[in-house]
Amino acid sequence: MRRSITRYGIKYLLFYIPAWMAVSFIMMFINYDSQTSLIPQWIGCMIVTGAAAPVCWYTANKLTPRYLYRKKIGLFIGYLLILACLNAILTYLFALFIYHLISGNPVFRTSLYFFSLALEMLLVDVILISVSCIIKIISDRYFMEQQMLQIEKEKVSTELNFLRSQVNPHFLFNVMNTIYFQIDKTNTEARLSVEKLSEMLRYQLYECTSDKIEIYKELLYIKNYVAIQTLRMEKDSDIRLIIDQDMENFLIAPLLILPIVENAFKHVSNFKEPGKNKIYLTVKKYDRFTMLMEAENTYDQSNVQKHLLQTGGLGIQNLKRRLELLYPDKHELNINKGENIFNTTLKLQYDD
Repeated sequence: MRRSITRYGIKYLLFYIPAWMAVSFIMMFINYDSQTSLIPQWIGCMIVTGAAAPVCWYTANKLTPRYLYRKKIGLFIGYLLILACLNAILTYLFALFIYHLISGNPVFRTSLYFFSLALEMLLVDVILISVSCIIKIISDRYFMEQQMLQIEKEKVSTELNFLRSQVNPHFLFNVMNTIYFQIDKTNTEARLSVEKLSEMLRYQLYECTSDKIEIYKELLYIKNYVAIQTLRMEKDSDIRLIIDQDMENFLIAPLLILPIVENAFKHVSNFKEPGKNKIYLTVKKYDRFTMLMEAENTYDQSNVQKHLLQTGGLGIQNLKRRLELLYPDKHELNINKGENIFNTTLKLQYDD
């Protein structure tokens, strides 16, 4: 948050204020009226350029990511021109009204004066908006490059740590297969647990080697994880995993939503009545390009779980860091504690 405010402040000081002053003086020089004092003319020009600032901000920070970055050039140009025209008309009326109050000159003069000044205001708006968008693009490009460098550094570090701790996967799977066949065939639950654990290990060792993976593979891993974790819970515990069947297949960073699920099982209550121990996990579409992951679990206030009353453990902190690096400005993570209820919600934009 502090970094975003600092970036905006730097851009504001380095661009908007000098541009505002420079364009104001240029407009005043072009439209200088020797019959009117300098101050009213300068104030009117300052209003004209200052009124373009909100439109510049909205176009650069909202329309550019929404349309230009998604290669919807026609819509972007169309909205830009509409905003510029509306802003030019409103600015014209407001600026000349203020100018009228200060100088006494009429708001509406000749038709030629009206169209020439309105066209000039439109041109000023288009120029300022375009320059704002260019600065936004350059800034985002630089920020993305810095993020990619940071991701590469952390990726190398993670891979080194993984290699140090990695067990030979062939040996591990051979051991698990041996255990699987040693279990009596009538003990279907134990054999199923070993099978699911084997699938999870295979996913971690072989599938999670790329930066992005299909969401259905990630959700299959979550299903297996929930199934195994459910075995250690009391038989009548209220464990629910709801996955939206209509959710499109898209790419996601591997093991991204696992910490949320882990956190729910780690901090779930342990009431004597199993039915009061609840974990509700939901994965669904939030809108066209956003998925929603929500985890809700009961907890026992009498246990005074300090780590729960904070923002989460190491897994949640790691998740926050990964989201900042991989999905900057494309995620929303909320962690809330209610009365006996702990809720974690993640909204993630997956459109590239």
